[in-house]
Amino acid sequence: MTRKLFFSFIKDKTSFIFLYFANSIFLIVFFELSTNGRSEIIYPLFISLFFFILLLTNDWFKYKSFNESLIKSTVNPHIELQANTYEQTAVSDTIRAIHSGYLTSIDNLKLDLQNRKHFISQWIHNMKTPVSVIDLIIQKSLSENDNPEDAIKNIKMENEKLFNGLEQVLSYLRLEEFSTDYEPEVVDLAVLMKNVINNRKTQFIYSNVFPRFGTSPEKVLVLTDHKWNEILVDQILSNAIKYSFAEDKPKNIYINLKQDIAATILTIRDEGIGIPPYDLDRIFEPFFTGENGRKSRNSTGIGLYICSLIAEKLGHKIEIQSSEGYGTTVTISYLSKM
Repeated sequence: MTRKLFFSFIKDKTSFIFLYFANSIFLIVFFELSTNGRSEIIYPLFISLFFFILLLTNDWFKYKSFNESLIKSTVNPHIELQANTYEQTAVSDTIRAIHSGYLTSIDNLKLDLQNRKHFISQWIHNMKTPVSVIDLIIQKSLSENDNPEDAIKNIKMENEKLFNGLEQVLSYLRLEEFSTDYEPEVVDLAVLMKNVINNRKTQFIYSNVFPRFGTSPEKVLVLTDHKWNEILVDQILSNAIKYSFAEDKPKNIYINLKQDIAATILTIRDEGIGIPPYDLDRIFEPFFTGENGRKSRNSTGIGLYICSLIAEKLGHKIEIQSSEGYGTTVTISYLSKM
């Protein structure tokens, strides 16, 4: 390795060595012609050559120590580079910055992979429940000759849970390619909300919860991506229904739209169980289920996290206020297109 480094060093210094000897030859010729050979030129040249060799030797050891540590760092990245010149220090700092960025990227990839594994395993665990319930419904229907219409109704509800879970995991995975799937357009938010409510009609009826659409302008135009915004509000509405489930007294979900020149505000307020104050600050964290999540078998802790990511990417603002036992209010702010 030393021999290879030495030849590399000589190659790097070729121009310097050539200029030194060219200069020496020029001086010899100049003094020979100007003094007719009477001046003593050999002694000064030897002194010059001596200092030249000292300079090259010094540069060689600097070059050797730095490049040897550089080669070792390819095997062990934690080795400190032995920089001896400003140029080597600049190279060392650049390599350290690149290495730091590389390690940060690796750590982010590891964290992302860990989150994905956690999410997928949690999702699979949650999807086992509807499958088990469907199996029990079928066994009960076959053994007790229950009303097939009731069995089909119950199976349909569990199937919807499976479908919603699949949509959730697909949305999470597609978020990584958001930039290629983003198409901003003018969307009528009133029409979109009515469609989302209609798609959740069965879940509303089954949960004994009813939507109440407040008065709003005939058209409420906002600038957004239709598909991603629909996923956003659908997830919020799904949460509102899930945590407002009423076995006795029916409950309502109030949906209001308010529009002015600056912004359009969508408010979804439920009469559900609400969120404890100690959980409010963490509801947008990935995989955080909180107190309510521990009570609900269908909570994944990913729904609101996906909502926060979508809102951020769309440039919308999402806020949640809640009072335990009295319900939750979700507010989404859009840029108006009046």
